[in-house]
Amino acid sequence: MTEADIIEQLVEFQNVLLFGVSIFVTLVSAYLVALYAFLDEAGFALKAFACAFLTLVVIFLGMFFYGASQFQMGLVDALAVIEPELSPAGKSALANARTGIDDWIRYAMTGVGIAFYFALVVLTFWMGWRKRSHVRGADGNWG
Repeated sequence: MTEADIIEQLVEFQNVLLFGVSIFVTLVSAYLVALYAFLDEAGFALKAFACAFLTLVVIFLGMFFYGASQFQMGLVDALAVIEPELSPAGKSALANARTGIDDWIRYAMTGVGIAFYFALVVLTFWMGWRKRSHVRGADGNWG
């Protein structure tokens, strides 16, 4: 592989990574809407099903991010092999990986993902957090 091929793949990796992050944000947003709209008052079976589905999707996204991370590290290793011949762009990509910035991003994304997941599980099962003022009573009135 040439440096140009490797840099092109690293840029494509960033596109894939941003796409994965956007899917995660969409998933969390949709789940929060579902919590607000109906899951807070749903029975345990529906909450368990929703939480199981959320868990499966989060595991899938975690595997996706792990695979993408391994691919990115392989590309960085390929750059290291041709290090003496690198252009400034290649040297900066290699320096980015060697200074630990990529690891910090990886750790931050993992930590944020785990925190959001556990927050959603807590909101699903153990918190009566929803205000009841918007729910219609038996008489048809709000509140």
